[in-house]
Amino acid sequence: MKLIVTATDFSEVAENATHYACQLAVAQNARLVIIHSFLFPVMFSDVPMPSSLISDVETDSEGQMKITVHNLQQAYPALDIQGTVIDGDIISALEKYSEQNQEPWLVVLGNSMAAEHASSIDSIVISAFRLMKYPVLAIPPGAVFKPVKKICLAFDNKHEGNAKALTQLKDIAMAFSAELEVLNLQIDVFNRDNMTDIDEAAINILAPANPHFHIIYDVNNIENAITDFVDKNNVDWLIMIPRKHSFFEGLFHKSHSTAMAHKSHIPIVALHETSVQDTAPSPLQQAQDDKGEDEVV
Repeated sequence: MKLIVTATDFSEVAENATHYACQLAVAQNARLVIIHSFLFPVMFSDVPMPSSLISDVETDSEGQMKITVHNLQQAYPALDIQGTVIDGDIISALEKYSEQNQEPWLVVLGNSMAAEHASSIDSIVISAFRLMKYPVLAIPPGAVFKPVKKICLAFDNKHEGNAKALTQLKDIAMAFSAELEVLNLQIDVFNRDNMTDIDEAAINILAPANPHFHIIYDVNNIENAITDFVDKNNVDWLIMIPRKHSFFEGLFHKSHSTAMAHKSHIPIVALHETSVQDTAPSPLQQAQDDKGEDEVV
């Protein structure tokens, strides 16, 4: 049975994502695990943290989780739902649970970056997109689950390192019996010397899902081009593959005022290269990137 894992901080955005995950699990006959992570208070003192305080933090978290699971079991009686509380940051908690248990089919997170008045990047979503080795589905606020009939991959037309991600995409599309659109964007104007061919290895991997390939030339703004395509084609999920030195890094750059995650009103799925570590910037590179220009790369 497929496993869907979702994380919650008990906020409104997380609660909506949890309900989305429940309905997705029902549709896919999957079981659902809800994870809440907590951090112990930091005390800048030589005095040890009282054990009672540590116990209170954990007890409060477990109490909230029990209420959440109970309410969801009432709403979705046919669904296998479990909740767990893990100390540490949420990315580490998700990885820890996944490594010790069944590998998740999807990790579902609320995307507060897409909130109407969001003023800062949600580092949890960005970190999960870049660093987790499992498929990550980010749910914008207010998104309501509906049958997934059309999926779009924003593709940089590179197969190297993408075999696992493309295979996962093929499996996801076939699991929903969804139409698969593969979108490649070119900044150059179309001419007889600039005729782009989709990577043959990628075509072969995706073939069982019967994809439709689209190449658009003379693109000035990648985010707007993706958004326009998604809207015009009634896409339900947008798929991206975080790649080092690809336009994805630009889309999710901290200084990018129109980052895709802020603009998207539909769920975004991040699939990953064979080696996730290769996509993660070093601390030095991240510091340099944070000072970079507001541009797409």
